[in-house]
Amino acid sequence: MSIQPSLKTAAAAGAWLALWAMPFERWMDKQALSPLQGNILFLGFALLFFLLPFYFLVLGRQAPFARNWMADPKERARYGVIAKRMVAWFLSAGVVLTIWSAIFPAAG
Repeated sequence: MSIQPSLKTAAAAGAWLALWAMPFERWMDKQALSPLQGNILFLGFALLFFLLPFYFLVLGRQAPFARNWMADPKERARYGVIAKRMVAWFLSAGVVLTIWSAIFPAAG
């Protein structure tokens, strides 16, 4: 089964990141870790909750853009579709994170 990126999958990827970013940050603040351990955990989090969903659900596994993509109308149209998905990803992450922050205010 091949995942086809769309506005819905992009919004889901943004919500996925937002839902897990705050709990992960709070959890990391309570840990007594060395800088190396903290960096490794952050890299794992970034891979699982940001990089992989962004690549598969927002960008998609299409062929890369040609060097002169701006001169080709098909390439420009494809870029526009990807840009719309990136905006959907960003907006959904922002909305979910705003709601999540209102429900669980910062612990002092």
